[in-house]
Amino acid sequence: MDLYQVRYFLTIAETGNFSRAAERLYLSQPSLSTGIKKLEQELGVALFERGGRRTVLTQAGRAFSKNATIIMAQYQSALHELKGFHAQPVLRLGTLTTMRIGELADLVSRFQQDRPGVTIELRDGKQEQLREWLEEGEIDVALTILGDREEPQASISLFSQPLLLAVPLSHPFAQRTSVRLAELDGQPFIDRTNCEFAERECEILEAKNICPKVVARASHEEWVISWLRAGLGISVMPKWRGLTGIVYLPIVDLNFQRTIGIKWRHQQSSEIVERFCHYAASHNWAVD
Repeated sequence: MDLYQVRYFLTIAETGNFSRAAERLYLSQPSLSTGIKKLEQELGVALFERGGRRTVLTQAGRAFSKNATIIMAQYQSALHELKGFHAQPVLRLGTLTTMRIGELADLVSRFQQDRPGVTIELRDGKQEQLREWLEEGEIDVALTILGDREEPQASISLFSQPLLLAVPLSHPFAQRTSVRLAELDGQPFIDRTNCEFAERECEILEAKNICPKVVARASHEEWVISWLRAGLGISVMPKWRGLTGIVYLPIVDLNFQRTIGIKWRHQQSSEIVERFCHYAASHNWAVD
């Protein structure tokens, strides 16, 4: 059963006459009759009672009329939805879970002032997830760590961040200018489960027989920041400018640093993607 046959059927049912239906559909009457015969053969029933000045629906035709009306309504609804999709462009943005949501909100707000018709779809994940999503076309751009594996994606470096020891103001370390790695032994520690340096950090601590006391684990930066401010423990994390209630200290015998950039696919670049990358590159990121 083809959609045109359903349209033919409904038009005949509405006009009550093959000739008038053919005129409305801009068809010859033989073409219309052929289309209806094919539909009746496929359904295995007669849909119209032929003869007389007016064409009437059979009992099977009246039953089919309800379904045919639903089919056409669903088709029109699908068309309307797809037209809306094309009229409302979407930018699919992927970001590290270790990025601050406030920073992204500021960036997206600036971008949408320039492109108010663009919908932003945000997904967060680890570095490897973002790389896969970008390669598979599930996202358009990724805010992620830049490393050696940049092809087949284009990239722009945005900023670099050291990973420091973050402590609440109430902690004794808050009065210090630096700490040594060994001083973390036995300290209440908030584990950032999506930290890009987690494996290397664990290896270093184990090699030096240093064992912080893990009191909490969190997958997103905002949770870690909130727990730090509450005095729950300390954590090794990227340095963000303007945070209150937290003191950052360098660990003299630990040197982690990450470079954050924006990536996109050469072959899938568009005006919207290029514009967003421009805003990301010119954004005033809250890092020192």
